[in-house]
Amino acid sequence: MSLSLPGMLLGATTALGATLAVRSLRPRREPLALALRRTHSPGARPVAGASGSGGPSQWADRIGMRLLETDAVVSRLPARDLDLLEMAPASVLGRCALYGVMGLLLPQWIVFLLSLGGLSLPFAIPVLAGLACGAFMLLKCLDDVRVKAVARRQEYRYYIASLLERVALARNSDAGAAEALARAVQSGDGQAAVRIRDTVEHARLAGVSPWDALGRLGVDLGVDDLARPAASLALAGEEQAAVYEQLEAQAEVVRRGLLADRKAAANEATDRMSLPALAIVFLMAAFLLAPALVRMTSL
Repeated sequence: MSLSLPGMLLGATTALGATLAVRSLRPRREPLALALRRTHSPGARPVAGASGSGGPSQWADRIGMRLLETDAVVSRLPARDLDLLEMAPASVLGRCALYGVMGLLLPQWIVFLLSLGGLSLPFAIPVLAGLACGAFMLLKCLDDVRVKAVARRQEYRYYIASLLERVALARNSDAGAAEALARAVQSGDGQAAVRIRDTVEHARLAGVSPWDALGRLGVDLGVDDLARPAASLALAGEEQAAVYEQLEAQAEVVRRGLLADRKAAANEATDRMSLPALAIVFLMAAFLLAPALVRMTSL
């Protein structure tokens, strides 16, 4: 029985990848201090390196902390998206750096396996392939943050539509503006509900107007549907105006915008499916015409 060095290396790589995948799927134990800190301040971001484990996340946090010292890199981060997702900039920077390094090394590993098989490539090919793959992995990491931020903003918009209707109902039942808002934000356990409830509670404890706090939160997170109703709520609180119809109209506007976004997403998904459908039709036509063409050419 003969042993193949490329086969042994490929098997070792596969075993290492499977081991890392199983390790990443295992539930991670969180330190008690970090859990208590998040309980007392839910809006706070996790501290870099506080995971307590020596896994890839801690390495990413350490690399990100070094990169945070570079102003040119920090200024290019999507600060609003990170604040919305409650993600630490150091963690994102470290993850992007690790993704880029993986992209650089992946083509070199493939070229190494090809060289073991006797195939040699020019020096420029693995270098260009590594740079292109590293740039792609880096941009993909940042794009994942953007996609998650878009989904989180959708969650905020759904909650805002429900919040406006509940505030309108509470206001219509002769409740004060502040009391109506306090009642409306008590329900809900999602990220948006918790963030808005904490904002209102912190504003009450700090003696700040909750309408101004909600408006600043909407501006900071880039959620316009939260910043606009703050003016109507402030009008109801300061001038005791009857804003039931206005709040209902704003809730309807938010829901119509959500419906339009869902329709646009469905249209985009339909457009993306046109190319696979054309490919399937082409393959079916090729399978049907191939025997006839073979018979015609064999005559």
